[in-house]
Amino acid sequence: MKKILIVLGAFAAPFVASAQNTAGNLQGLVGLVGTIVNMLVPIVSTLVVVFFFWGLAMYVLAAGDEDKAKEGKSIMIWGVLALFVMVTIWGIIGFMQNTIGNVGGPTGTQTITLPDVVPSNTSGGGLININI
Repeated sequence: MKKILIVLGAFAAPFVASAQNTAGNLQGLVGLVGTIVNMLVPIVSTLVVVFFFWGLAMYVLAAGDEDKAKEGKSIMIWGVLALFVMVTIWGIIGFMQNTIGNVGGPTGTQTITLPDVVPSNTSGGGLININI
């Protein structure tokens, strides 16, 4: 186990050493996470709806078998619960965007000002503006 950690540490050292450009890395990371989330939301929503209808089909096609009907009903309940959670989170994020002032939606530009991390051996400082 220690050998694996040493090898991973040796490979990670260049990335840690080049992490001084925090504004570019943070902006790239935020953009990457946003892109991934925007790609996953429709896929997960579709899977939840398919999951619900699969449970509905199991419930309807149970043909008097109470165990299969109960399993289909359980799948439908979990599908509705997952859809409710997704829509609720979507609403909370929309509310937060409107409260902060990003009324342009996901395509609008919101400027976030982050404090600059300055090494102790240099003077100066300031703010980094990141446009999302």
